[in-house]
Amino acid sequence: MTKYPHTRIFVGSSTTLDIAGPHIQVLDTSSGEVLHSSHGFSESDVALVLKSGPIRCAAVSQDFSYLLTSGEDKLLKLWAVDGLKLLSERELPKKATNVAFTADAQTLLVSDKFGDIFSYPFNHTPPVKGTQEKSKDALSSHENPSGGQLILGHASPLNAFLLSADEKFIITADRDEHIRVSWFPKGYNIEMYCLGHLKFVSALHIPSFDHSSLISGGGDPVLKIWNWMNGVVKHEVPVLEVVEPFIAVRATKRKRDQAEDDGDETPKALKGKGKRKQGRKEKQREVHATEGDHAAILDTDGKDENLGDSNEEKPEKVLVIRKVASVNSDSGAHIVFSAVGTTALFAFPFKNDVSASEIQCIDFARPVLDFTIVDVQSILVSLDGEWLPEGVEDSPRCESMDSLNGPMAKLLKIAGGKFVEDSETLKPLVNSLNSGSLLPATSEDLKRLDLYSDLVTLPKYVDDDTETNDVTRQDMPIGAPDLSSSEMAKSRGKGKTELSKKELGRLKLKQAVMAKANEKVRKADDSDVDEELKTKKSRSEASGPEADHMNEDEADVNMVGS
Repeated sequence: MTKYPHTRIFVGSSTTLDIAGPHIQVLDTSSGEVLHSSHGFSESDVALVLKSGPIRCAAVSQDFSYLLTSGEDKLLKLWAVDGLKLLSERELPKKATNVAFTADAQTLLVSDKFGDIFSYPFNHTPPVKGTQEKSKDALSSHENPSGGQLILGHASPLNAFLLSADEKFIITADRDEHIRVSWFPKGYNIEMYCLGHLKFVSALHIPSFDHSSLISGGGDPVLKIWNWMNGVVKHEVPVLEVVEPFIAVRATKRKRDQAEDDGDETPKALKGKGKRKQGRKEKQREVHATEGDHAAILDTDGKDENLGDSNEEKPEKVLVIRKVASVNSDSGAHIVFSAVGTTALFAFPFKNDVSASEIQCIDFARPVLDFTIVDVQSILVSLDGEWLPEGVEDSPRCESMDSLNGPMAKLLKIAGGKFVEDSETLKPLVNSLNSGSLLPATSEDLKRLDLYSDLVTLPKYVDDDTETNDVTRQDMPIGAPDLSSSEMAKSRGKGKTELSKKELGRLKLKQAVMAKANEKVRKADDSDVDEELKTKKSRSEASGPEADHMNEDEADVNMVGS
């Protein structure tokens, strides 16, 4: 029988919190015993848990007293870990993308798909029915039914945020490659931008051993390490060539006429050409992730209506950095990271100028869903043990296929600069996560998890028009630098929301020309440069101080012109 994988795990000194689909479990960290489980609630309460759908966001307070969750029903739920009691729930204006506690657990933070971050007090008094007035903040993009206080807003969905160690700043990242450093809680005061990503940013991390550094990653082929207070990139770590061989789940790009789930109960009508196509596209809620992805969403008949379409694009590998964290080891501090749909975990030493050859990896043959750092030095990895390789997942499931299922959790550490499995630390807990604490799930339950949706929702739209400029249809490697959203925005006319094919073609052509020009400059003959410098030097020496000053100004002009 199929089981829910552990989508999030939080390990504390005495208790461990396990998120498995729509369910929450509290385990004893030492023995692995299940202390409390939403699966064991009363029949009516279990029905409410299942109605909420899979838990998409979760956070735990620093003392492991409280848990914060949000699911498909757009409800922010606050739980007491002791007894797994629901303390409060509040309606959110849009689906959450991330949740967090402040250090004292008295403030709850929520980011959403409309780019806003709201704060809520720990104590909640539900509004009286009939007297509730949904007032819209002048600066927020939507109404807040629970009276949340707007901290800040972005123009595109927020993928990640975190607070600085002293909680004086909040760092946010969105799908338009922007990283912003703002004051907290007065987020309208912007301290700095960290600009340089060309694709979406989906992961942020401040190392515990270096609070001045920020590590960011997303769809770009590199991780960037910043001094986040001045917005300067200290160095980059090339990760694409190491990660790509382990991408097991592929995805098909979304089209412009495929509406994105923004958290509304009903999708908004598409305008223009997309409106005529909406009727035949309504059933297709998502573009499928493939190769064993049991989270793919099918149409209402349970069939994929695009399988017979000869023009359907083939699924491709997509780079999406899921999470970045820091860990200590006998060989020094390391940065650990994972990517969506990959079967491996990756790590590199925290130092300047890390090369791809210094990135270590460990392959589990099953996609990594999440990982958490335990006691600063161990790494508990959550795996999609129900995932099946390409070709196998299309076969009818039978008892003999259960032997193909892999472990749901592994405990690692870094020794001698390499990953090694830790078979002794927390052994009872790991055994429980792989057997005793597993909850039953149907194949439909697993599909609803939509574990790899980020592969589809984070990359930008592609044009559905077949008559696209040749330059825009070039096959690009995954993670290859492209025109950033900022560059795209510069070419838009007033009131326009999308680029025309001609405008997009011009931008691509301009990019190609600039790349060739830069290549020519790099390959320029050094002797010509030396000759020019000698000529300028001789003129300067012959003309005296005044002429020397004039030549410096002239050289500056020439440099700007070039």
